[in-house]
Amino acid sequence: MKQLTTLFLAVLCSLLSLSCESSSEQEITKEAEKDMEAYRHSLPGYEWLEKSRNYHNEVYQDSAFYHFNHQIENKNYENAAHYLIAYGSALDGNMHYDSVYFNTAETFYNEHLNEISGESKSQLCYYLGSQSSFINDMTPSIEWFKKGITISPQSKSHKQIIGFTNFSLGQNYSRLRDFENTEKHLIEALRIFEEIGDRTNQGTVYLMLFSVFDKTNALDEAEKYLKKGLQIVKSQGNKSLTFSAYSFYVNFNISKADTIGAIKYIDSMAIHAKTYPNLHNYHKALLNQLVAFKHIAQREETEALEYLKIAKDMTDQSGSPDLQMRTLFQEIMFAEIFDKPLQNPEEAEKFYNDLAAEEDPNIQYMIQLGTGLFTYYSKKGDYKKANTYANFLLNNRDKESKEIISGKLFELERKFKTEQKENKILVQEKQLESQKHTIIALGVAAIFLILIFLMILIWNKNRSILREKQLADNFTSLLLSKTEDERKRIASDLHDSVSNELVNLRHALEGNNLSFKAKIDSILEEVRTISRNLSPTLFDKLGLKESVEQLTHRAQNQHSFLLTSEIDYNQSLNHAVELQLYRIIQEATTNMMKHSDALAGKITITEDAKFVYAEVKDNGKGFDVDKMLEKGNCFGLLNITERTKHINGSVNFKSNKTGTIIKISIPK
Repeated sequence: MKQLTTLFLAVLCSLLSLSCESSSEQEITKEAEKDMEAYRHSLPGYEWLEKSRNYHNEVYQDSAFYHFNHQIENKNYENAAHYLIAYGSALDGNMHYDSVYFNTAETFYNEHLNEISGESKSQLCYYLGSQSSFINDMTPSIEWFKKGITISPQSKSHKQIIGFTNFSLGQNYSRLRDFENTEKHLIEALRIFEEIGDRTNQGTVYLMLFSVFDKTNALDEAEKYLKKGLQIVKSQGNKSLTFSAYSFYVNFNISKADTIGAIKYIDSMAIHAKTYPNLHNYHKALLNQLVAFKHIAQREETEALEYLKIAKDMTDQSGSPDLQMRTLFQEIMFAEIFDKPLQNPEEAEKFYNDLAAEEDPNIQYMIQLGTGLFTYYSKKGDYKKANTYANFLLNNRDKESKEIISGKLFELERKFKTEQKENKILVQEKQLESQKHTIIALGVAAIFLILIFLMILIWNKNRSILREKQLADNFTSLLLSKTEDERKRIASDLHDSVSNELVNLRHALEGNNLSFKAKIDSILEEVRTISRNLSPTLFDKLGLKESVEQLTHRAQNQHSFLLTSEIDYNQSLNHAVELQLYRIIQEATTNMMKHSDALAGKITITEDAKFVYAEVKDNGKGFDVDKMLEKGNCFGLLNITERTKHINGSVNFKSNKTGTIIKISIPK
């Protein structure tokens, strides 16, 4: 019973085609495909012509050509192609060759190639290739299929037909025993079906791959694909393909001489058939043959004969050559096991001779029947006929042995390549694991460094906040102290100067001293000086530039200190900000003259589009800015800093042994 799975290939191909008709078993529709399908079915008669069961209606061909010719007359070639596609689909479902269809479709394709869509081209190539394969004309069949897959797909449904075409190409190469090209096109079909999400036909491809590897005796690979194929078609609820997968398991177990395993799957097939009322007639005949095999194996003669007769009747009705071969083989086996005369040896011999007379005979069928007929005639004592079949079997034994060896080598090669890939993957996994550990370590180190950096940043920030708070507290304390000191100074100035002068003026008046006018002038000047120190009364009139220049003049005239100014400023700040800037400059020059021991100083004011810049520098002894700020008793520096902050500016102190520079930036 070796290689019986080849009998299912034609049915498997038909199921591939049929599976695309069942919307309940497909997952590939999208709006574009739905629109195209709806358009096709909107064509008059299209839906009826597409159904395979209508092909045997006596008006089918006339109806098909009526619609086709009508479209040709109207020069609507795309619609004409649709009708040929419907016709081809019906033929495909029946696995029937129609010469009229083939010649018409071939002529139409060649004459109107540039006037139909790419998808219609691929569809017609598929059906023309299928027609050739139905009559075992492999060369033109392969050529048509190859034309179909070279057209770039523009839609999902187009990709699907290219997937079908690759599948059919694989099947053709399998029949030619070119297993390298078989696998190539089946894998491409599988890739396409995976890409478009067609799970059902992925299962179909896996079942076909099982058949290929089974034929090459790569049994481990074969079983792997069969298992995967059955799992998919069952999950998709495709009962036809599930039935075929079970039948493959039956024959796979028979090829391994596992009769118990084969019977288990025959029972599964019988149970499955009861849930499938629309079981194809081919499958019904096949099931009865396998149930007959089960009873033959269990030596149950009556039951075996009963199912064998049912299978025989269904086979005769079908006219299927593969079913006929299987039935004949079962009858030979029945006669051998139960030591009964073969009821129709002439029919078996005729079938064998018809196979042998073909241009490309099916050697597998001949080996199947030849083995049975050799055994039958040997037992019967007709050694002349037995010798005829023995010679054929001997001549083909070397070829079969080579195929078995080739299959084993192929399987070993695949296992070796698989092992190489697994080793490579293992090495890569180890490298990835090592890289992963390295990355984790670097990540942990980076996080640790970031945490340290953040801690330092937060510590510095807190320290800065505390420092600013302390400076603010010190400034407040000093401000209160300085305010009190200023009050005392004002009181002292008034007592020591104005008060004394007024007393002197009184004495002068009492003594009729004529110098009292000069005294009054002196008192007025003292009052003006005190007032000017408290608030620059003329600032509103003079502005920043003139006020700063007056400041330099007073420093030179009253304190004999060389203070110059360089001002390039156009009053771009508001009055309140200018006043604060003046106070900052005033504070800086006061500190310069009191504490720096400088011989000279300079005030510079400039501006650009965004900022006003002020700089006060001297050539004094300098001081340690940070230490002075930390001590907190530097009211002048704190005053400058706080006033600058108040007007949203920034200040920078730079001081060393050669002098001090205070730079202020104020936004406009």
